[in-house]
Amino acid sequence: HVVGFPTGGRTVCVTEGVVSRIDSVLLEAPADTILAIQIDAAINPGNSGGPAFNSRGQVTGVAFCKDARKQSDNIGYVIPAAVVRAFLG
Repeated sequence: HVVGFPTGGRTVCVTEGVVSRIDSVLLEAPADTILAIQIDAAINPGNSGGPAFNSRGQVTGVAFCKDARKQSDNIGYVIPAAVVRAFLG
């Protein structure tokens, strides 16, 4: 589940999806890559930065982008909670 306020709405939205894989995602320069969880839950402008939860209600990460290429459908990425905790120190 990904929670946020996607563009076009005025209330909280919850989308549900399945984890497809855990992999490194190539970022735009000057960044390099980041470990990410690939999901098929909708991640749109407005709900990036929102929490992602597992079926037990535990925060598993932070939604941060979707794959917007024309040949891709329903591919979103979550930064794992462990990566966020390491960053925040």
